[in-house]
Amino acid sequence: MTISPIVSSRILAGIDIGTLTCRLLIAELTPSGEFRELRSDRRLLRLGQGVDRDRVLRVDAMERVIDTLKEWRQVIDGYHVKASTAVATSAVRDARNREEFLDLVSREAGFQIEIISGEEEARRTMLGIRSGLPPAVTDLLAVDIGGGSTEFILDRPEQPLMARSIDIGVVRLSERLLHHDPPTAKEIQLARDWMKDETAAAMADMPRLSGLTFVGTAGTTTSLAAMAQQLPAYEPARIHNYILKLETVRSWSSNC
Repeated sequence: MTISPIVSSRILAGIDIGTLTCRLLIAELTPSGEFRELRSDRRLLRLGQGVDRDRVLRVDAMERVIDTLKEWRQVIDGYHVKASTAVATSAVRDARNREEFLDLVSREAGFQIEIISGEEEARRTMLGIRSGLPPAVTDLLAVDIGGGSTEFILDRPEQPLMARSIDIGVVRLSERLLHHDPPTAKEIQLARDWMKDETAAAMADMPRLSGLTFVGTAGTTTSLAAMAQQLPAYEPARIHNYILKLETVRSWSSNC
């Protein structure tokens, strides 16, 4: 099949319904294949609140998301959008009442939600990562720490992409193990042990390679980049492609 080249710009919209955060992006796709952001938004809506324990999306959590999606529906309708997509990840994957949520979103906000697997989430994450990296970056290992799951993605030229997903994210971890503020020493150790064991199991069959570029995406990594630069507010231009040194992270964790 021959794919015709893009001869004019197109405006596209995407929504990501995560366990902790929901995101909107409206962008223009130019004939050269570049994206130009027109509008973006992110909301900490905690859809996955309690899902790890109960396997059910709470009514108040669903209402928070649907109210936001209604608002975003109006935003999208204000642009000449050629195509749009909306996906849901870990929290909706795990919830027994996910069909109820999908039906509510369809009826009240007009979106058809696609529930994607952890592996598909990783594949799409890598597409986004690649679009924001210099062409000289070839072999890379990426980690995407979400609210309900974490994906590890190994991508090398002329090699099949390797992706592993584990059911550990910041919401699931805090609800299951971190019951105090600040967490106790025992809670921190339990969290470290759980993450270490699950990560080792997930990456057991991934080759150990030198020379990889290690890339982090999503809120945890961007928060660390903001902390390292002592930013008083989130500044995407200063966080994107920021080099976060391992010794910096280790200096923080040694104080825990």
